[in-house]
Amino acid sequence: AMTLSASDIQDIKILLNREATTVETHIFDTMWSEHCSYKSSKPTLKTLPVKGSEVALGIGEDSGIIAFTSHEGREYGLALSHESHNHPSQILPVEGAATGVGGCVRDVYCMGADVIGVLDSLHFGKNAENPIVDEIASKVVEGVAGYGNPLGVPVLGGETLYHESYNDNCLVNVAALGLIDLDHIIHSYAPENAKNEPYDVILFGKSTDATGFGGASFSSATLDSDNDEQNLGAVQVHDPFLKRVLSEAIKALLDEVKKQNVAIGFKDLGAGGISCAGSEIAVGGGFGVELDLDKVNVAFQDLPPEVIACSETQERFCLVVPQTFSQTVLGIFNIQFELPKLYPQSGAVVIGKVIQEKIFRIWHKGEQVCELPVEAITTEVQAHRACNKRAVPKTETSDISISDDEVKNVARELFNEKNNASKRFIYRSFDNAVRGDTVVYPGEADAVVVTPIKGCNAAVAVSMDSNLYGEVDPYVSGAYATAESIRNVIAVGARPIALTDCLNYGNPEKPDVFFDFQEGVRGIKEAAEALNPVKAECVPIVSGNVSFYNESKQGNAIVPSPVLMCVGSMSDYHKVVTMQATQVNQTLILVGKRYAEFACTQLAEALKLRATVAPQVRLDEEQAQNKSVLTLIEEGLVSSCHDIAMGGLWLCLAEMLLGERGLVKIGMSVSLDDRYALATWLFSENGGYVISVPSEVSHKVNAILEKEGANFYVLGETTSAKGIQLSYKNNVVLDMSSEDLKTSWDQFCF
Repeated sequence: AMTLSASDIQDIKILLNREATTVETHIFDTMWSEHCSYKSSKPTLKTLPVKGSEVALGIGEDSGIIAFTSHEGREYGLALSHESHNHPSQILPVEGAATGVGGCVRDVYCMGADVIGVLDSLHFGKNAENPIVDEIASKVVEGVAGYGNPLGVPVLGGETLYHESYNDNCLVNVAALGLIDLDHIIHSYAPENAKNEPYDVILFGKSTDATGFGGASFSSATLDSDNDEQNLGAVQVHDPFLKRVLSEAIKALLDEVKKQNVAIGFKDLGAGGISCAGSEIAVGGGFGVELDLDKVNVAFQDLPPEVIACSETQERFCLVVPQTFSQTVLGIFNIQFELPKLYPQSGAVVIGKVIQEKIFRIWHKGEQVCELPVEAITTEVQAHRACNKRAVPKTETSDISISDDEVKNVARELFNEKNNASKRFIYRSFDNAVRGDTVVYPGEADAVVVTPIKGCNAAVAVSMDSNLYGEVDPYVSGAYATAESIRNVIAVGARPIALTDCLNYGNPEKPDVFFDFQEGVRGIKEAAEALNPVKAECVPIVSGNVSFYNESKQGNAIVPSPVLMCVGSMSDYHKVVTMQATQVNQTLILVGKRYAEFACTQLAEALKLRATVAPQVRLDEEQAQNKSVLTLIEEGLVSSCHDIAMGGLWLCLAEMLLGERGLVKIGMSVSLDDRYALATWLFSENGGYVISVPSEVSHKVNAILEKEGANFYVLGETTSAKGIQLSYKNNVVLDMSSEDLKTSWDQFCF
């Protein structure tokens, strides 16, 4: 079923001054969908900070590009893409998650970049009475692994969250990173040269079939479990082994493009298939295109023209190249890499040409089935949404009463929740090192670190983060996710250089949901503008995606779930810091104030507290923390570092002790005074850090923290007695052995 409204149909009739053909109607349904047009979100997204001194290519093409480093006379950048594949993953978890990875990876290849890794943010349900919730989680992980591993692309981290609101609608967000020579960026549109010489449109990859037909519309509507057969047909099917060959063939193509100095346009076929890629690659350069569907290599005969035009068959790309270069392209894919022998009817074919008129024209069996103004289907649609503004509590009206005994019980029981326990059972499904350049692995630190340039010490640090605070404070959901992703990159010693976002919400036609969306974007904007610890500018957002309608027909919507990826740069990976404390007689220092703000925290979850205020993001305090911790690491004064987020100080300390594998090396003796209640000390989730430093340099560390205006507290020291001994107001309140901690924290890994 199509998602065009009655008013959309009327607008199309007025625009064309006639009835649309069947093919045209399907194209409008795809291109005017929320997924392709951003018709609800575009005005709000324009408020985000997207410019910066290191942005090489901003929002608007298949990937954004940020400057990274120079090496042996060449300037390198990082191409970044961030996408969602939520509805498909709920319906067919393996295929949905796998094709989510595939689409993101294609976006990066199209810029002329070599993919160096992907990250995933996975949000699963919590429902002990419905085993399908756990099955979806398991199959999604299988899908990500089943694509990235054979493709030879490492999964460089991510996150996994569990919450009841994802029972009917899991979230699968994927980001991809690629290394690119800044002198050889390929653009997602027809080049200016097409004004002066004939340009062909070439389709290459898997043969076109009906899989994914209507996929963009499917992702732009509320999920209806009554339409199972239709939903299944809207999900694409992946083929990572074919993509592996395609990735090598693309490298050969780009080498030839560079050698012959040919101007081309390059775009992946994702949502909307041929109709989306063909129209966007044309309009981006100020042109039109004319396509002949009879020339498309199809998997089955007699496919209807609307299916050929709009199917989202995976593993396909679109090129526009000079006519004189077309045979070279066909030779690379069809002869050198033998694509037609790898998959039935696959390969590269010329399916049309670039034209000077700004028209999108399609022929099928000698009949013209589409004649549309190209700008009408790519740029003009906009939906005006109502916003129901409401007051969100920022301070508690009364104290939350929690006994010290309750706090101690939560500390012991915390790891019974998957949100707090080790995630090794997820990320060990993925190959994290297939390229051989991974320095810091998932679980070893707050960010994963890789060195993508052979013979160069410059490193990339990446982290992907979200939270559950949007249930009570949609602004905090965006601001906190941004702040946490930046903290995670700083915690390994990297300077944050770029952000990407994926904004997951319910139905934007509901005024409450649209308020949540606008507030989340405001939070991201203000945090990105405030938290660059080095440059007097924002941390720019260079890529992103909006995913609406994440709710079921029953009206169960997800909590507002903005997901942020932060990318950081290090000049020398040898300076990297990880989270595990391994040396005795070190000073433990908490950086960052604690506040009694517990709504949607792990403490509130454990004790069923009726807290109303989520952990607030105090940007001035966060910036002082970030600047001081980055300075301390760069000056070599920090032995280990971990940021404070979900689970608060208690989970932070436990993870510093346990490391990635739970192999405890030392113990901790921590003494807390009366400035905060015990619950606030241990379970406040306001942003901060814990660092361990050699005792002999603690005076230097204190001086830097004071200079930057960061609030800090000396917690205690590392000891040889393995475990955590914790005193509050000079009384021992917790004494847990390393074995007790490990048994509890590691329980889901087996």
